[in-house]
Amino acid sequence: MVNMEWQNQRLAILGLGLMGGSLGLASKRAWPDLTVAGYARRAETRDQALAGQVVDCVFDTLEDTVRGADLIVICAPVGNVSDLVVRSLAAGPAEAVITDVGSSKRSIVEAAESACPEGPVRFVGSHPIAGSEKQGLDAAQVTLYQDACVVLTPTPRTLAPALKGVRAFWKGLGCRVEELSPESHDRCLARTSHLPHLVASLLARCVGRDARQVSGRFCGSGFEDTTRVAGGDPRLWRDIVQSNRTAILDELDAFDQDVARLKQALRNEDWDGVLHLLEDGQVSRRELMEGKRYA
Repeated sequence: MVNMEWQNQRLAILGLGLMGGSLGLASKRAWPDLTVAGYARRAETRDQALAGQVVDCVFDTLEDTVRGADLIVICAPVGNVSDLVVRSLAAGPAEAVITDVGSSKRSIVEAAESACPEGPVRFVGSHPIAGSEKQGLDAAQVTLYQDACVVLTPTPRTLAPALKGVRAFWKGLGCRVEELSPESHDRCLARTSHLPHLVASLLARCVGRDARQVSGRFCGSGFEDTTRVAGGDPRLWRDIVQSNRTAILDELDAFDQDVARLKQALRNEDWDGVLHLLEDGQVSRRELMEGKRYA
């Protein structure tokens, strides 16, 4: 089992895009004696990861990557994580701890526990609330995880030393660590992450529903700030939406209710009602940001 100091150990990263590449850079900076092995399907990515010192060694198979690993971190799109967890449990060392960076957790945790029908489970679900609308290894940055909130999603079957080790790993990277059940995580992130992304995407689509070149000349910084995340990978987000469908539907229903309130106030020329919605939104944003700063 991993020791809490993370020195002279081996980290395997499955997936060398933005999240995996940034994890390699940050881990090598935090623990110079740590050996970082990476897995990527594309030869170009493997070559780039070695040249950029993102990893110490790189492989084109999962089995070679996880051999001898103390910790395995899966940095793949949500739709692929469950399969990689199951394969890592089978192919990795019997004492290796496994975690991931996926932004939905229930289905992934269920897959890990189904693969271990008896006894404690060496998988600990993780979700670093960090990222960018940019994609790929080119976008990797050593500071991506600095000061980020990482949500761990243990269950009663989670092996206690594995949870302790994963917590120590993220804290060693400068992260703030919280714990939620997988179900609570998915409900919370549907509200704070998945809904905002979908709203930003639909807003960009609506504003650009025709004459995009013309309308674009009149889009200011407010439009850019509000829709920045809409630049994210649509296939990755399709998988996230699929994995957290029920909770996202609940949040879209809540958003629909506020849109309906605004439309009704406009129809009734209820300008005090419009003002109330805007003031409530202003106060809500301020209090949400205060909560983020003082967590």
